[in-house]
Amino acid sequence: MNEWPTLLQRAQQGDKQAYQVFLKGVLPFLQMRARHYVAAQQRDDFVQEVLLTIHRILHTYQYDLPVEPWLSGILRHKYYENWRKTAQQQRESLSDDDSWHPQVALDEDEQYAVVSRMLAPLHPLQAQALYATKVEEFSVAETASLMQRSSSWVKVNVHRAIQLLKNELTEAEAATGASDE
Repeated sequence: MNEWPTLLQRAQQGDKQAYQVFLKGVLPFLQMRARHYVAAQQRDDFVQEVLLTIHRILHTYQYDLPVEPWLSGILRHKYYENWRKTAQQQRESLSDDDSWHPQVALDEDEQYAVVSRMLAPLHPLQAQALYATKVEEFSVAETASLMQRSSSWVKVNVHRAIQLLKNELTEAEAATGASDE
C-alpha cells in the first residue's frame, strides 16, 4: 500500500510495468471493500467495473494524496451508479403496471428544498454529519475523515441531530394538534 502512490504516478507517466504491479497489488483491497457493496455472486463483475473505471480515470489521481480514499470513492461511485440503474429498471417495470400509482414525485430542486428545511434547525456541522451518514450512507469513519473530526464526534453529533429533529417534529405535531382543537 505504501508504494501505491509511486506506482500510480509512474503509471500516469506511461510506465506499464508499474501500472501492472499496482493493479495486482490493489486487487485484494478492491475485493475486500467490494464485500460492503455487492453480494458475493456479483463481486467479480463489480470489481471488474471498478478496475475499468480506474483505467479510465487514472489521470485524475493526485500523487500527493492517499490512494485508499480515491479508490473508496470509485467503489462508492460504481455502487451508486449500479444502484441507480437497478432502480431505473424497477421504475420502468413498475410503470408498466397500471395498478400501481405513486405519489407525486418531487424533482431534485424540491427534494433539496425539503431536506434543507428539515436540516435547518441543526448546527451546520451536525447537518453535514447527519446528511453524510444517513442520506449519503457514508460510514462513520468515512464521514469523520471527510469532516476531519473523530468518529466519536460524528456519532455524538448524528445522535444529537436526530434527537433535535425528533423534538422539533414532536413540537410541530403538538402545535398542529392544539390549533386543530
